[in-house]
Amino acid sequence: MKSSLKLKTIDDIEKELTIILACEKKQKSDITLSQVFDFLAESIELSIQGISYNKKRTTINKLLGKYKFAKLISTGNYTKANQIPGFPPKDLGDAEAAELRLKTSLTAFKLHSGPFADHQVFGELDKKQWERVHSILATYLFGYIQLFGDEKLRFLKDRENKKDKNFAEKKHHHQQGQKKKEDRGDSKPSGHNSRKWKNKKKSHYRGNKNQGGGPK
Repeated sequence: MKSSLKLKTIDDIEKELTIILACEKKQKSDITLSQVFDFLAESIELSIQGISYNKKRTTINKLLGKYKFAKLISTGNYTKANQIPGFPPKDLGDAEAAELRLKTSLTAFKLHSGPFADHQVFGELDKKQWERVHSILATYLFGYIQLFGDEKLRFLKDRENKKDKNFAEKKHHHQQGQKKKEDRGDSKPSGHNSRKWKNKKKSHYRGNKNQGGGPK
């Protein structure tokens, strides 16, 4: 199912899932919401459980897997359902359970540092590579869900993200400016030492005033 989404990270998947759950929605085809969530969750679970496929991979299969992986990454999307092994899955019919399963698997993936299972087509993948595969898969699967009212939510979330980004940038620039001042010695010490600093500066000034040939 072709989608205009471009998810690249697990965080992107979580954000899109939040929008999906907040919107009114319906199926675009005979693929249900629980099938979408369950299949994506299962893919993530298999990648972090370290369970590799038992099928022995020949040198040709390994090379072919690397080629297919590189092609998927370059295109950034699946174009047909038959490109995804095991899809569509059996419909278990419990959308709420599938939603919880997906949320749990996303959190587990972020916390997992390894080892990771081999992909049944692409072969050995590290965490970043698996994350890209999951993101591309999510992009495709979420295309089966038709949303209503998501434009407003996306606008508000984009505006919120821009505000957060601008605030972070301003904070960073302010900290950089403060650091430069401290390096030059322009800024006054902070905290309880500020009074000592003032007194020291004042006494130093009096000393300068009394220097010279005048009466003492």
